[in-house]
Amino acid sequence: MSQAQIQTFASCTQATFPEVLRRFQHTLQLLGCNDQQVLSWVAEITWPGSDNDAYGDIYAAPLHLAPPDAPALECAGIEVSLYTQPAVPSLEELPAWLGLNFLVDSEQLQEDIPAPYTLEAGASIWSILQILAHEFTEVGAYFTNEWQENQVWRAIVEAAGDPWVFDLGIFPRNLAMHFEMVPAGFKGTLTDAGFGFAQLNRWQQLPWDKATNAS
Repeated sequence: MSQAQIQTFASCTQATFPEVLRRFQHTLQLLGCNDQQVLSWVAEITWPGSDNDAYGDIYAAPLHLAPPDAPALECAGIEVSLYTQPAVPSLEELPAWLGLNFLVDSEQLQEDIPAPYTLEAGASIWSILQILAHEFTEVGAYFTNEWQENQVWRAIVEAAGDPWVFDLGIFPRNLAMHFEMVPAGFKGTLTDAGFGFAQLNRWQQLPWDKATNAS
């Protein structure tokens, strides 16, 4: 079974790491997740003990998100990943990046494979992305399939690759220079958190267009 991702990122140091996790915990509550097991799991994530420790933590159980004014969405789990080794060598001490990633089984988002994502899936994912992009403003928030995972972050932070590797995304205005050349097949809109873009052929309807949503 393939999985899609709803992801955002935050820079942090060991000192600011707990604050970023508190912000993520608060964001989960904004997304309608009040599962104490999930919230406790976030609070208990710790910074790696040494530079040699491989870091990553996974909440490997389903969780329920109920974003505002949109259908609820069942997630297969959450991945929290810390990237402490930048790809580009630097004389300065660079911050680490924390990847915050909701895993979603693709089958529940499409009526068939490889059909476009449904109206309901689009509305849910768009609502979640708006909250993530508002709470985590450095890179934006993105909905990606398996092969697209982390590619936008790498293009922005590590200057490697194409930033347009997503099915739906919101990026802040101050990163517009990375997205100046809009590829064919993308459609955009303005949001409170910046600019939203979607690949047209991946959606039954543009996720932000509620005018003809099925009732």
